[in-house]
Amino acid sequence: MEDLSKPQAKKELGVSGKNIYTGEIRADEFLRELKGKKGVAKYREMRDSDPTVGAIMYAVEQVLRDVPRKVKPADNSDRAREMADFVEGIFEDMDHTLDDHISQAVSYISYGFSTFEVVYKRRGGTETNDPKKYSKFNDGLIGVKKLAPRAQWTIERFDVDNKTSELKGLWQEVTYGGGGNYIPATKLLHYCSVTQNGDPSGRSALRNAYSAYTYLTKIQMIEAIAIERELHGVPVGRISAEYLSPNATDDQKAVRRDLENILRDLKMNEQGYAVLPSDVYVDQDGNPTNQRMVDIELITSDGNRNIDIDPVIRRYQHDIARSVMAEFLMLGGGSTGSYALSKSKTDLFLRALESYINIIFDVLNKQLIERLWKLNAFDFDLMPKMVPGDIAPHDLKELGAYLRNLSGAGFDFTNQPEVVQALMDNAELPFDQDEYVQNPAGPERVPNRQQRANE
Repeated sequence: MEDLSKPQAKKELGVSGKNIYTGEIRADEFLRELKGKKGVAKYREMRDSDPTVGAIMYAVEQVLRDVPRKVKPADNSDRAREMADFVEGIFEDMDHTLDDHISQAVSYISYGFSTFEVVYKRRGGTETNDPKKYSKFNDGLIGVKKLAPRAQWTIERFDVDNKTSELKGLWQEVTYGGGGNYIPATKLLHYCSVTQNGDPSGRSALRNAYSAYTYLTKIQMIEAIAIERELHGVPVGRISAEYLSPNATDDQKAVRRDLENILRDLKMNEQGYAVLPSDVYVDQDGNPTNQRMVDIELITSDGNRNIDIDPVIRRYQHDIARSVMAEFLMLGGGSTGSYALSKSKTDLFLRALESYINIIFDVLNKQLIERLWKLNAFDFDLMPKMVPGDIAPHDLKELGAYLRNLSGAGFDFTNQPEVVQALMDNAELPFDQDEYVQNPAGPERVPNRQQRANE
């Protein structure tokens, strides 16, 4: 057995993946079109072009933006509550709201990662002439001016320590002046989804939808062309064989090219037309016939297709929604569906959103609040924690039935103000916990069944 006391046993000998050395975005991706900035561009195309992907990402952004949040003190001491108030003041004192930041941060779901540069400031009050120090507070502490987004398509590569696999920073492409910007990790908020091989670019939630999106785009294009052809018809031109002969004269070739251009551009729209000569062929006796020398017609479809494209398109749309657990958005578009099915799929989607919002708050706690504590030399034992609220409102009907069952079993929460506070929060009702502690029974409290039995 290897001796763990040896220095080598305590060293990290391997690396996570190729990205450790190259810093390339998703260097281990096996599809070339999803590697590096090409992959970022493709996910941006999916997000901005496809209605199914766009609707899902818009729903995610709006739901997570509206999630309630609170700063939880380290303990119940007055100093700990002051430190919690400091953190709340940090977000109120920024140039933008925390909601705006969260709505931009959730783009890591689409691209696999999102990065923001933290711009700090010395809080110099409202009377200062220095805009970099302007603040609602005049305590001289280090605060946050803004969390500046750094778009995914501007990130050239990551700087990863090839010994510890830790992120040291990133290079950002600059289109003006040449070169690029290097932003160290100490000034970054780095949001990342499920990582593969320690890749700081993460894994896009749209990765499994890429195949369905590719086929869907091609089939929709074919469908549009088929509709156009069926409505317009396929142009067919007739001309004398001598004009098509390799030995045709220059004038005959010119007529042939003009006819080909007419057939190519001929469409049944408000500017579509064709001008043809009225000359006709003559018979052996030199008499004119009914056959024109140049003729055009449209071959129309009989209206029957061997393949019904609509179910295929709908199937790929369901595959895209299913890949991000948002298939409930497709319910109602067909002939089947039920409330129970919708609720189960929606609950699964909301569970996924809970993990997404937890990632955001974990980063804020670790990469923002902890660094502020270091910069201001605060006591880490008093460092609060930001926690998100519930994603979706609670079903008060089910909660009421559960509480009745507990009450019937003899449980009494009247002496537990924290439980009553949580119940009132779930119902979005006001509640004064201090007043409740002084008079928990209330003026006309009705005893429960267990108390009546005891009496």
